[in-house]
Amino acid sequence: MNLNLIEVKVMTKQEAVPAVSNILMEAGAQGVQIDDHKLEDVAVISYFPDDADIKSILLKIRAKVVNLTAYGLNPAPAKVTARSLSDAKWATTWEKYYHAERVTRFLTIVPAWEDYENKETNQIIIKLNPGMAFGTGTHPTTKMAMQALETILRGNETVFDVGTGSGVLAVTSRKLGAGDIFAWDNDKNAVESAKKNIALNMGMQNIQVGINSLLEEIIGTADVIVANMLAEVLLPLVPQAADHLKKGGKFITAGIYFDKLDDMIDELNQHGFVINQVMSVDNWRSIIATKGEN
Repeated sequence: MNLNLIEVKVMTKQEAVPAVSNILMEAGAQGVQIDDHKLEDVAVISYFPDDADIKSILLKIRAKVVNLTAYGLNPAPAKVTARSLSDAKWATTWEKYYHAERVTRFLTIVPAWEDYENKETNQIIIKLNPGMAFGTGTHPTTKMAMQALETILRGNETVFDVGTGSGVLAVTSRKLGAGDIFAWDNDKNAVESAKKNIALNMGMQNIQVGINSLLEEIIGTADVIVANMLAEVLLPLVPQAADHLKKGGKFITAGIYFDKLDDMIDELNQHGFVINQVMSVDNWRSIIATKGEN
């Protein structure tokens, strides 16, 4: 049985992308993707089930996007459009624009439907079918998180992937030699997508995926915690990460828009983290931090 979806697209400026993404998710979107290949306007695209009250949802989205000016953001052109999309057409759209891409020195993302010949012995291939979950591996925030994992993982680490989305960072961690990996998301569609992507890749036996809100009620500690989410969600995660990281453990945060970087660094410092590196691609930032000894 085909699932019909409604695609809602908001055209905005880079500076308003995190806020617009948050508006869409709060409205009930089943995933958000960002098309920022154009120099000026950015398309923030989301998907809703076809039984949603889309007229009411669109009115609320438009009002909140336009109101971003009250917070000092420029959401122009603030154009909100919607169209019906079958799952078959949605999949075809992905296959048209989503191709194999080398995202770090050693990591290459390959769509599940694409035949790809690996001609380099040092290349690590990650098969991915993002479905409705956030995280294709090609957005700057995901690339920086993957680069950070490639930099710090040495083998057999316990990794917590918070807000796993498509599962790309959990798969990346395993491919880079991590030991036990625990991945959570508060969206059941993301959890199912992550499980399917894990199954596409070899040697993924040590990954466990489940539904959870951040690290609430999670027991245990990790050597590495990675989270690719907007700063508004990352900020309340910081104290939880401090409680769940081993001393000297690494905390990788991505999804930080440039104007939220200082807030994120302040929060990390307040909870005993030492900033090791700030990565930057376009207007997005990622941080590698170490839990202090105290």
